[in-house]
Amino acid sequence: MRRAAVVGAGIAGLAVALELRRLGADVTVVDDRYPGAGNSTRNVGRVRSMQLTPDLTRFAVAARRKWAGVHALIGQRNPLVFPTRYAWLLYADDEVERLAAHEPMWAELGAHARLVDSATAVAAVPVVRGGEPVLAAVLGDAAIVHHDAAVYGYLLACREAGAEIRTGVRAEGIERTGGAVSALETSDGRIPADAVVNAAGGRAGEFARACGVQPPNRPVRRQVLVTEASRPFMTPAVTFYRPAEGWFNQTLRGELVAGVVGDDEPEGMTEVVGLRFLARTARVVLAKAPRLGVLHVIRQWSGVYDMTPDRRPLVGEHERIPGLFALSGWSGRGFAFAPLAAELLARWIVRGERSGLLATFAPDRFDGVPETVRAGDDYYSAYI
Repeated sequence: MRRAAVVGAGIAGLAVALELRRLGADVTVVDDRYPGAGNSTRNVGRVRSMQLTPDLTRFAVAARRKWAGVHALIGQRNPLVFPTRYAWLLYADDEVERLAAHEPMWAELGAHARLVDSATAVAAVPVVRGGEPVLAAVLGDAAIVHHDAAVYGYLLACREAGAEIRTGVRAEGIERTGGAVSALETSDGRIPADAVVNAAGGRAGEFARACGVQPPNRPVRRQVLVTEASRPFMTPAVTFYRPAEGWFNQTLRGELVAGVVGDDEPEGMTEVVGLRFLARTARVVLAKAPRLGVLHVIRQWSGVYDMTPDRRPLVGEHERIPGLFALSGWSGRGFAFAPLAAELLARWIVRGERSGLLATFAPDRFDGVPETVRAGDDYYSAYI
């Protein structure tokens, strides 16, 4: 039996813990706060199949299928996954040209996304009528997961499966014997393990450095505002990238959640919110959808994206440290990708099976040289 220690009790850490237990491994999960305390309860749980590269799209399509069976995996508990549509609104000619080139790839890989004209876009998202002219849109299938329901379901399933969950315990590094992992070092003592999974979310880079590797991922703040609840008035989850990266959608409770990223978002772990974000989001979103101006903002929160330079996650074993595995660097796709990535990584750890879906996610692909990741970088430029 393999002994595994998992760092982080968010959606990724709990998912891999459950998958490892299902394969017979002995599992201990540590988190310095409480389950879901980091990014997993500071997001809106979007799941979409359409991506900008074939490898990401192929993985995303498979990840959506995985979500369809999560309720059974976690003991028939409902993670509140509700299907919806995805609307990527385009406001510049270069966006339309760039995304039109991806349509054949989406069709081939089963992403169910298509480019539509302005009239069709506005018909799909009527709330933008009267705002900045929409040139076109990509419409596709999507889903939204309720983060609290999913995390809690995975947590209960992990406990029932026999995984040990230790909260208030900080991971500090690893012990190595003969070059390979032999234990996880924590603030609560040594945990024997021949596999350590770094699923620490925004702190994944920090933990990796404590283990002796130099990862490329960096936490970058993302903020969200929430309005009062109202009657349902929109179905799609809307995203746009001109003039800045932004998004909005209505929740099951009728709230509007929205955000617009600025070029002033700091790197580093922070949960501090700011009025500049509130003003920026209101200005940009209302320019696109003036009818949303009747809603009142009632709260705001902040979390981080664990970003990589190429916006692909880090999933797999570090070549120089046998037994140290990465499950991080989600770049905004943690809820969408984590359940499937966790399943595939667990098979790798226990059975030695390496899925081709993880081929481009190798954690050492940047040769240990950190690269700067900025929140305000052009969204499209990182995808190659």
